[in-house]
Amino acid sequence: MCRKTLNKLIAPRIKKVLYSLVVLFVLLAVRLFCVQLGAAKPLSKLASDQYKTFSRLLPRRGMIYDRNLRELAVSINLDSVFIDPALVEDRHSAADKLSAVLEEDPEEILKKIDNKKRFAWLARRIETQAVNDIKRLSIKGIGFTKEPKRVYPNDALASHVLGFVGLDDEGLEGIELLYNQYLTGTVGWIYSIRDAKKREVPGYEYREISPADGNDVVLTIDSVVQAFAEKELERSFKKYNAKGGMIVVMEPYTGDILALANRPTFNPNKIGDYPVEARRNRVVCDFFEPGSSFKIVTATAVVEEDVMGMDDELYCENGEFKWSMHTYHDYKPYEWLKFRDIIKYSSNIGTMKSALKVGDRRLYRYIKRFGFGNKTDIDLPGEVRGIIRPTNEWSKLSLCSISMGQEVTVTALQLACALSSVANGGFYVKPRIVTRVQDKTGYVIEKFEPRKLHRVMSGETSEKVREILRGVVAEGTGMRAEVKGYSPAGKTGTAQKVEEDGRYSHRKFMSSFIGFLPYNDPKFVVVVLMDEPRPIYYGGTVCAPVFKEVAEQLMRYYKIEPTS
Repeated sequence: MCRKTLNKLIAPRIKKVLYSLVVLFVLLAVRLFCVQLGAAKPLSKLASDQYKTFSRLLPRRGMIYDRNLRELAVSINLDSVFIDPALVEDRHSAADKLSAVLEEDPEEILKKIDNKKRFAWLARRIETQAVNDIKRLSIKGIGFTKEPKRVYPNDALASHVLGFVGLDDEGLEGIELLYNQYLTGTVGWIYSIRDAKKREVPGYEYREISPADGNDVVLTIDSVVQAFAEKELERSFKKYNAKGGMIVVMEPYTGDILALANRPTFNPNKIGDYPVEARRNRVVCDFFEPGSSFKIVTATAVVEEDVMGMDDELYCENGEFKWSMHTYHDYKPYEWLKFRDIIKYSSNIGTMKSALKVGDRRLYRYIKRFGFGNKTDIDLPGEVRGIIRPTNEWSKLSLCSISMGQEVTVTALQLACALSSVANGGFYVKPRIVTRVQDKTGYVIEKFEPRKLHRVMSGETSEKVREILRGVVAEGTGMRAEVKGYSPAGKTGTAQKVEEDGRYSHRKFMSSFIGFLPYNDPKFVVVVLMDEPRPIYYGGTVCAPVFKEVAEQLMRYYKIEPTS
C-alpha cells in the first residue's frame, strides 16, 4: 500500500482522537470551574471535619440531700469505652478478647464492631479494673471518655422517694424525675484539631465551653428517721407475710415528710434486678378502703356539728344492726356506749348511728375538708386521688358504710394529712417533701415554704377528737401503740378487701394504725399500713406495734422529754 493511501486511512482516526481529547479537556475544565465556584465550601468542610473534632463535656447531675444535708444521691465520673469499627484490624479476635473483660457474648460485641458508623459504645460507666484490662488488650480503634454515674450511697434507703435515672442520666422516677430540669445541668463542648490517628495536635485552634453541673435538691426527709422507720416496717412486713407495707412519718404543723417507705422495695443502684412491682410508690399510687381508720372523719363531723356530746350514749344493738335490708355487725357485741367509747372500741354500729345523726351531706362535706378525693399535690409522681362519690350517687346503705370506711378509697398519704389536721389544731396542711433547690455554692434558687390550705375543724373540736383518739390507745383497740410517758393517740383499722366478684373478702385485709404523739402537743404523725398480712390481720396487732417502735425512736432521736 502506498504512503498516500496509508495517510488517508490514518488521518481520520487521529482527528477523532484529537477531538475526543479536546472534548475531554473542555469537560474537565468545566468540572474544575464548577468545583471551584460551587463545591469548594462543602468539600473543604468535608476535609476539615476529618481533622476537626467536637467532643461533649457532660455535666455532673445535682446532688439530692436529706434535711440535714446528708447525701442521698450523688454522681461520680467513670470511664465509658467506645470503638471506631473502621480501625479494627481483626474483628473476631477483638470481640473474643473484649467479651472476656466485659463479660458479654462475643456475638453481641461483634455486632457493635461490624457497625458501619465510625462510633459505637462498647460499655458505659465501667470500673477502673475493667478499663485497665481493656487498655492492656491494645486493640486499635478503642477509646475512653469520662461519664458521670448516678450513685445512691445508702442503697435502698428512701428509694421510692428518690427514684432512679436511666442510662443517659435522665430521671425516670421519684424526685429524680420531677426535679430533672434542676438536677440535669448543661452539656459543654471541646473543639480541637486532631491528626489522622485521632491525637490532639497542640498549638492549633482549641475552644472549650465548660459544662454547668446540675443544681442540688434538699428534701424534708431525715435519713436517720427514714432508716429506723424502714427497719420496723421491714420487720413487720416479713413477720406477717404481707403482700405490701407502707409507712409515713410527718410533722403535723409543717406537713414535712420525715420518712416515707414501702415494701417491697428496691435498690436504685441495681434497678435492673428488681421487678416493676417493687418500684411502685404505694404511699401515693395505691388506693384502698381504709376501714375503721376513716372513723376520725365521722367523729370530727359529730363533734363539730354538735349532734352528740362526748358522754351521750347510743345503743349498739348487741353487735347486730339491720338497716335498709342489710345487717351490719360489730366484731364484738356492745349494748350502750358513750360516744367517746364508740370510737375507742371501734364499734361499727355506734359509728353508723352517729353518722345517721350527721346526715349524708354534712358527712360528705367533712370528707372533702379532710382532703379525701383530691390529690395532695406532693412532689412525687403517680399520685392518685382515691374515690369519693358525690352524695347523689350514694345508695341507702352508703351513709352507714362510708362512716366506717367502706365505699370510699384513700391513699396512705391522704390518711397522714387527715390525721395531721386533727393533731395540729384543725388545719389542712399541704404535705412537703422538698424544702429547696440550691446551686453548688448554697445559693437558694427556689424555696418551698410550709402551707396551711384551709381549716378542717375548730380548735375546740380538734382537742376533743384528740382526747377521743387518746382513749383508743390508752384503753381501746390501739393499746399496743402505747409509749409510756408520751401519751400517743390514734386509730386502728382492719378493712376487708373487695374480691373480683365485688364481695368483701374474708381472707384478705388492709390493716392500719394511724397515730400521733404526744396527744396534747403533737410533734409527729405516723401512719402504718399492711396489705394482706397473715395469719393475723388486725390493725391493732399488726400495725400498732410498728407505730410504737418508731414513736419511741423518734422521741429519743429528737430528745423530747416525757410529758408524764
